[in-house]
Amino acid sequence: MRQNVYLDGDPGGPWLGHMPTEVGCIWRGPTQGEVITRGPGEIARFLGWLREHGEPGVTPVDAAAVKAHVVEVRQVPGLGRPGGPVGLFGPDRQPATDKDIETAVRRFGYARRDLLEVVAGLEPEVLDWPPPSRLSVEQAGQAVPRPTAPSRTVRRHLEHLAESQARYLSRLLEPDAVRAALPEPWPKDTFSRLEWVADRAVGLVLELPRRLRSGVFRAPDSGEEWTARKLLRRLVEHEREHVEAVARIAELRRRT
Repeated sequence: MRQNVYLDGDPGGPWLGHMPTEVGCIWRGPTQGEVITRGPGEIARFLGWLREHGEPGVTPVDAAAVKAHVVEVRQVPGLGRPGGPVGLFGPDRQPATDKDIETAVRRFGYARRDLLEVVAGLEPEVLDWPPPSRLSVEQAGQAVPRPTAPSRTVRRHLEHLAESQARYLSRLLEPDAVRAALPEPWPKDTFSRLEWVADRAVGLVLELPRRLRSGVFRAPDSGEEWTARKLLRRLVEHEREHVEAVARIAELRRRT
């Protein structure tokens, strides 16, 4: 089973693997080679994740049956920094269809449910617990790669997710449209803010104007290239990245 994969990364690492035809499929490694090696297992794991959430038309596969074929590699200096740039791939340049939007919103919902299950019932001392250094976490057998670095508390991960969703929208939509959908002040409570931003972001995505569903847009602050399909992809990928990071931190706290 051959699967086309796409890589982006900082020349010095980290690197990310993606399967844009399956929005939300993402994995990480310190080098290109490591990402390629992990590809079959990560693709199989993602398809299993979709099946667990009831995604229609998904057949689980064994990692041994998957061959990751690298189609495109993008060097992105600064990838891995919070709020840093990410690659734009060939499939991202295709116009976003209604089906693309529906699929991305559905899979974002899967990831958001996973996140809420992880954080349900966490006490404030866990939410605000500063994890140890990266080295300490790796020594504990729970490596936490960039950009979801262990210096970030669980609460800060949740706040970052809300901020990032607003930033993604601003890559395509006019500032006035984003401000109208997400007027200040935002809810102060972390969980209220998380829900408030997500509900409004999903609403904007579902109503994305036809004129914004095709073409390449340059972010006004950085010049980074964005498209509607890249926005959809990152909406799901980013949520899944932080679900795993939050789960690792919460588990590490329980073990200390």
